[in-house]
Amino acid sequence: MYIVKGHEMRELENRAMKKYAIPSVLLMENAALQVVKNGLRLLNDRSAGNVTVVCGSGNNGGDGLASARLFYTKGHNVRVAYIGDISKAQGDVLINLRMVQQMGIPIEADPEALPELVAESHLVVDALLGIGLSGPLRPNYARAINAINTATVPVLSVDIPSGVDADTGKVMDTAVHAHTTVTFGLAKIGLMAYPGAEYAGQVIIEDISLPAEALSPPAGDHWLQALCQPDIAALLPKRPARSNKGTFGRMCVIAGCREMPGAAVLCCKAAYKAGAGLVHACVVWDVAKVIQSYAHEVITTILPEILPNSEPDTEAVVPPQADVIAIGPGLGRNPESFVFVRKIMNQASVPLVIDADGLMAIADDITALKSIKVPCVITPHPGEMAALTKLTTPEVTGNLIAIAQEFAKTHGIVTLLKDARTVIASPDGRTFINLTGTPALAKAGTGDVLTGVIAALIAQGLAAFDAAVLAAYVHGFAGELAAKSLSVYGVNASDLLEYLPYAFML
Repeated sequence: MYIVKGHEMRELENRAMKKYAIPSVLLMENAALQVVKNGLRLLNDRSAGNVTVVCGSGNNGGDGLASARLFYTKGHNVRVAYIGDISKAQGDVLINLRMVQQMGIPIEADPEALPELVAESHLVVDALLGIGLSGPLRPNYARAINAINTATVPVLSVDIPSGVDADTGKVMDTAVHAHTTVTFGLAKIGLMAYPGAEYAGQVIIEDISLPAEALSPPAGDHWLQALCQPDIAALLPKRPARSNKGTFGRMCVIAGCREMPGAAVLCCKAAYKAGAGLVHACVVWDVAKVIQSYAHEVITTILPEILPNSEPDTEAVVPPQADVIAIGPGLGRNPESFVFVRKIMNQASVPLVIDADGLMAIADDITALKSIKVPCVITPHPGEMAALTKLTTPEVTGNLIAIAQEFAKTHGIVTLLKDARTVIASPDGRTFINLTGTPALAKAGTGDVLTGVIAALIAQGLAAFDAAVLAAYVHGFAGELAAKSLSVYGVNASDLLEYLPYAFML
């Protein structure tokens, strides 16, 4: 499923109108039909509900005016609140405004009257601003949004909740809290990325008669995507009947320290749950003892308690048949381990998955990433990405997609930036946002599980980017399954392991 920025959606609409001679007013009418279809559902088949349609002066307001007319023809009591200078309406907006006026639908141009209209409504339609918003709100629009947010009935936003930036999901001062958002043609980034996703409610993507070929990126462009279940299932590595543990890959895990042995256990067990054939943990003795007690299938090699500053020979650390190395979870942040991580990165001859303390080992000098000669996935959370980029954590969370894309392109590595909506970016520009997941995953150790899953999929032959995309989806889905049984409060990372196999049953 493609997800676009506001200007990308406008460009493809303009191309479609030009190529296929589609009148813009027809697209507006089709959008209104979809708004009304979903609005009637929210009215619960009420035969004569009070519907307040809040319109701005742009095309989003035109969609709202057309919707008001169609609600009226269905027998509902419709009132329009028009925010802006009604005398300056033009184009398709003016066409629909005149029809509304000729039908005798009441139009209220005083923003101060809006709270009362909202209070008397059974449904409020937000058609204020749409996907063109790019700057601060004008005071009258901010007041209108605040009035809409007093509603105790469903609020249906047209295309995007007013006040949300369609390109980033950023909230401009204030934004409409919608029950449902009906968007047209393709989903918008602002509906899928937080905080916009929190304001959008249920997002419904509706067709407005744009040809299918118009809803694809131009040649050479890479639009953001969210994979749906059939696409994800196609990525699953094959499990041939005639096989052995070598068929499904040998994985090396360098993780854990005396204070955090569980990170290595979670990573190793997740790898087995995700299908790896053999998992070999290279760990200090205190971690090995815990692994041997709780992850019986894992082979262990004992590293010195204090990792040496002398040149490590990766052939002496990494098993010779390893197909992938996962490094970093719970490794600790002492200078010796940081030196060790950087030298492993420099000498690795198989793909790398770097997480947690492995990332902090290079935070002061990310040029170390240029020394990597193999496919690599990094899995930072926003705090770790802030350390890598020298940004603040709010700066990262406010622009996850662009930051992940830029980092992947600049450093030539797959960047999986974890958040409520995780972003996976490839150096070649392909980018996915993961829509699975739950607050139940906001627990220590769940990232260690994700690292194990990514590495296991690479061990089974997937390309680094495909492995990261599939792992993010399955990891989030496993969290959803666990939360259904254990609640969003009660899921631990070790519980997540038990639901991974079910999440792979796509």
